Amino acid sequence: MCHADNPWDCPDTFGKRPFNPSPRQAHLPQWPLKLKLISPVAPFFHKSHLLLSADCAAFSYKDFHQSLLKSKILIIGCPALDGAEFSEKLCKIVQNNDIRSLTIARMDAPCCKNFATMVVDMILKSRKRIPLQVITVFSEGEITD
Repeated sequence: MCHADNPWDCPDTFGKRPFNPSPRQAHLPQWPLKLKLISPVAPFFHKSHLLLSADCAAFSYKDFHQSLLKSKILIIGCPALDGAEFSEKLCKIVQNNDIRSLTIARMDAPCCKNFATMVVDMILKSRKRIPLQVITVFSEGEITD
């Protein structure tokens, strides 16, 4: 068992401690965040509200943590760079878990053009009823629903 001062120094326990918000703490109740690294059967997906974010969205939207991430499990990835693996992994997460809602944070950029369509198709294939919200982040830092 690891007893380090910093949670990221203990890979076996990081993300498993109770979330204790403080003014300086990010709203990240789990680890890892990158879709490629996440297990589709991770316990933090059980009855969760997911935020599926394009890699760029958090850097482009100043209030990402305050307005989008609160009370959600974050998955980040890039449908353009991650290819078919992106859709396959996300499909496994949805199929193996009771997902309560899914929010997409995508960029207004050509590489995110089919992001929402891909996720809608995946939800339809799963035959689950999952409420979906799509938020578009513009490079100037504004968002639209």
